[in-house]
Amino acid sequence: MTEYGIELIEKRLKDKLTNELMRTGLLFRLFSRVKEQTSIEEKFTRKSYSKEGELMQDLIGFRITTYFADDLKIVVDLCERLFEKVELVYDEPNTEVFKPLRKNMICRFHRDENEYFIEVKKTNDRFELIDNTFEIQFRTTLSEGWHEVDHIMRYKCKPDWADLTNESRMLNGIYATLETNDQALKALFEDIAYHHYKSKRWEAMLRNKLRLRFLPKKLNDEISTYLNKNSEIGKNIFKIDRNTIINTYINSTLAFKEVTFDHWIFFINYCFLKDEFITSKTPSVLIDEFQFALNGTLEQGTP
Repeated sequence: MTEYGIELIEKRLKDKLTNELMRTGLLFRLFSRVKEQTSIEEKFTRKSYSKEGELMQDLIGFRITTYFADDLKIVVDLCERLFEKVELVYDEPNTEVFKPLRKNMICRFHRDENEYFIEVKKTNDRFELIDNTFEIQFRTTLSEGWHEVDHIMRYKCKPDWADLTNESRMLNGIYATLETNDQALKALFEDIAYHHYKSKRWEAMLRNKLRLRFLPKKLNDEISTYLNKNSEIGKNIFKIDRNTIINTYINSTLAFKEVTFDHWIFFINYCFLKDEFITSKTPSVLIDEFQFALNGTLEQGTP
């Protein structure tokens, strides 16, 4: 009963998180786990939990890995809106001191999940030391492996590293290399997007600028021809800040059934460009969706 109840809570939370992440179109992977009994007991021996004091908060854990570093903040903000945040640790880079950056969030169970959890706690006295919360960790795909190694080989056995200052710095140095590579990866695809913009390859420009999970569907031929003849419009699309575009979409109630170049060109035009020709080619059903989903949330004007 205990295991089933916890796994049911984990599944409900995972479904909610997956649906919202899929809506964004971002490139990501989602991992989840329920702590096994041996892991729970091991953590109880390392931590001083009590009914009157601190409780264990990560019986259920999720890890979201994004393909690109600049998507981390987008996903963190999304989770803050989706769940009741208890605590957020989001380290920013420090130019004076290097250390691995923590990006973790503790969230409270929703009322429905909490009702399940209350029933679970009745079946096991040890669950009195576990809080009605879950943890979400945020990583990039490049740093994911490093964090796994660090957690198992250093964090869980700190005495092994007590007098290994140089070795600890070397392990941190590997992380620093991965962090640099994350920035280089983002810059590379920005350069690729610029190259395709200059060459008037509009689909490739959009794919590499927005870095979403686009379906292999061509951009509307009339739109492509129009952009070829009016390169200033293409230039304006390229110049709009990528995260501004993504956040405008996520902060609305829009949920594209398909991530296509047409949908995103029409969306960008509606929000930022207001080009009459592209507007005339936008399906009326999309116009209605934009008006409904963005009503009261859209800042007018072109960046």
